[in-house]
Amino acid sequence: IAVPVAMASLADSDKAELEGLYRQQHQLRLQILQKQADFGLMDQEQAAAMRERMEQQWKIREQKMAEGDYFYGRMGRRGGFKGFRQGGGCGNCPVQPQEQSAAQTSL
Repeated sequence: IAVPVAMASLADSDKAELEGLYRQQHQLRLQILQKQADFGLMDQEQAAAMRERMEQQWKIREQKMAEGDYFYGRMGRRGGFKGFRQGGGCGNCPVQPQEQSAAQTSL
């Protein structure tokens, strides 16, 4: 198991504090998602798909923390950031319409 060097020396109290904050963040994001659905910014089906994805991501986060990896918030895959304008984005997110480029459609 590869643990980032900067995080390898965390005290148990530090780990507990980070885990608690990540848990609060997750719960707050779920609350925001529900409010967005309640206010009509998305339908309940979209909200359910997003909620399911968020829960999957949280389970992965819990597993990573159990393995000693408390570094959360890497930007993009493997730490490489690709913003929405640089070709990043939601990827295979079930609630975001997927568009194919001309190169992809010609394959």
